[in-house]
Amino acid sequence: MAIYNRGSWIILTTILFVLTSCGEQEPVVNENGEPNGMAIYNQNCKVCHGGKGDLGVGDAADLSISEKTFEDKLYLITNGSESGKMTPFKSVLTEKEINAVTTHIETLKK
Repeated sequence: MAIYNRGSWIILTTILFVLTSCGEQEPVVNENGEPNGMAIYNQNCKVCHGGKGDLGVGDAADLSISEKTFEDKLYLITNGSESGKMTPFKSVLTEKEINAVTTHIETLKK
């Protein structure tokens, strides 16, 4: 039987706490079974665009001031950007999920 000192036990407990708290995510469907655009955005887009759409990591577009049409945003999310900076999500998300994300992005406009 191994004997752990108090410092090791604290580190192990902290690591377990962090790992279990990181696993909680918003449901990707709402109570009606429809895609939850905000949750899908938070899981796939927030890392570059930020919670308010204006983070700009890796030259990500500022969604809070974007003048693109809804249809243009749908196309861009589905197929990615011509420059390759925005990855296509057509193999990651369904058409309904992409539509829900685009609808959520519309709420980020200032």
